[in-house]
Amino acid sequence: RRISSDKQPDPAFYTTSLDAALASGEPFVLAFATPAFCTSAQCGPTLERVKAVAKRVPGFLFINVEPYKLEVVDGRLQPALSADGQLQPVEAVDKFGLLSEPWVFVVDGAGIIRGSFEGVFAENELEAAIDLAK
Repeated sequence: RRISSDKQPDPAFYTTSLDAALASGEPFVLAFATPAFCTSAQCGPTLERVKAVAKRVPGFLFINVEPYKLEVVDGRLQPALSADGQLQPVEAVDKFGLLSEPWVFVVDGAGIIRGSFEGVFAENELEAAIDLAK
């Protein structure tokens, strides 16, 4: 609850960093989604689709990154706004060059992106990309 705005987070999505995933040489799914602070209103539904696929692909690594800097204020996770009141992207968002959210990437063991999805996608599309990355 201190690192995810998902109301029912899957703890497994928050145990491995992006750096560790890339260093492992294993394929993984990387989602940039913030259900509570999403500007597109698609992050929650996107993350739910990713979680549904994760249940059908045991042993595959799934990571969710909150795309904005967050802080705990009065016991609640809140966005850390800039001086002009804007959401601030985390470093990974800048490095991926993302201008919107949500985004989902399927990365193979060599670190090559085998599938990328912005916003809405079907679960079978994500599963097909995972099959390519294995």
